[in-house]
Amino acid sequence: MSKEKRALVAIAKEPEIQASVTKVFDLMGGVTNMIEKGSTVVLKPNAGHAAPAESAVCTNPETLRAVIHEVRKAQPRSIVVAESAAVGCDTMECYQLSGIAKVCEEENVEMIDIKKDKDLVNVAVRGYKSNIKHAKIPRFLLEADHIINLPILKAHASMVFSCALKNIKGTVQDAVHVTMHQQNLTMAMMDVWYAVRPDINIVDAINVASGFSPHTPTPLHVGVIMGSYDPVALDMIACDVVGIDTDKVSYFEAAEEAELGICDRARIDVVGEKVEDVYKKMWIPYIGGMDKWPEYDIRCQGACSSCQAMLALNMETLKAIGAYDENSDKTIVIGGRNTIPEDKPKDKIILHGNCTRKFADKGLWIPGCPPGEVALYMTILEGKVMDGEGDMVEKIIRPRMEHDHPAWEAYVREQAKKFYGDDFFEKNNE
Repeated sequence: MSKEKRALVAIAKEPEIQASVTKVFDLMGGVTNMIEKGSTVVLKPNAGHAAPAESAVCTNPETLRAVIHEVRKAQPRSIVVAESAAVGCDTMECYQLSGIAKVCEEENVEMIDIKKDKDLVNVAVRGYKSNIKHAKIPRFLLEADHIINLPILKAHASMVFSCALKNIKGTVQDAVHVTMHQQNLTMAMMDVWYAVRPDINIVDAINVASGFSPHTPTPLHVGVIMGSYDPVALDMIACDVVGIDTDKVSYFEAAEEAELGICDRARIDVVGEKVEDVYKKMWIPYIGGMDKWPEYDIRCQGACSSCQAMLALNMETLKAIGAYDENSDKTIVIGGRNTIPEDKPKDKIILHGNCTRKFADKGLWIPGCPPGEVALYMTILEGKVMDGEGDMVEKIIRPRMEHDHPAWEAYVREQAKKFYGDDFFEKNNE
């Protein structure tokens, strides 16, 4: 009889970040047993956006420093930090603004901008789940002895939340990033995992980005470091720590079916701190049902959590800018198992995402899986598909976003107070 496969997830909450990182490595077996002397180690933080450390959008630079110190105990031949920032973001600027560059300079660790790497290997994806049959991966990643995945836990508009699994999306260049968003992002993300295969995952949950992260985050102090060899199990337990309902996140079962890890809690051994002892409820406005917008005819049969998250972001944006009530005559369709009203004109029906393509002749169809983060509310406001093609970003989308930003920021702050309490911003910064 074969032995049941299990996963181990370590949780630490110590007064100092270094102590928490050391404890997690110890609970996972000890750094000298995990990393061989003379080996090459790549650290992959989350530095995908140009945001300061206090925003909790990027991996805390002090968490990165602590991991560097811990890894050095194993006497590796080299340690490098690598990232490919989000499309439209400059990786080196992200390193600088997040504080990661300062730590790397002080610790004498090389920073690599994956976007600029020329030595790429076209890797075949075994059992690919999306249309990514091959992925161009930097050779240094494929030849590294160890890749330590070092994400920060945060809410995320395109995936509900971002942690271990999603962070490896930042190992490919922009061309692959764009392809991933044009089809099924969840499955494409798994295909990139097949190609890269980090072997150690350490989650920074010292301060997490709640709310409408990554672009308008509400930082929440949790004070925890977590680690595992299994990214799926780690993401599951990370969700438990901050109260994210994993039944409403589409990719867990698919990730297990893809043999990336375990999402059955009965087969996950949590060591170190108990989940209930470090639990802190995180505001995740991207999930919670369609009853928050009863004025609209929203049809979401068969919709994944990514499109539901995008819907939430865009509906709340309409509220923030005062354009919600005047557009409530719209029917919004997400997911492929819906019926389309026959008595509405085409410009009153918004079809969101690739799953609705079969209805494209009946409304304004926005492509993408999921579509761009502001595509839905922009399409509603403009009365035409706003999918970022041509010059619409520079001429329409960006100016509109800049105009709406102050109202949006004020709205998000008020919503955060409703969730956490009126004194949240004072208490959270103590």
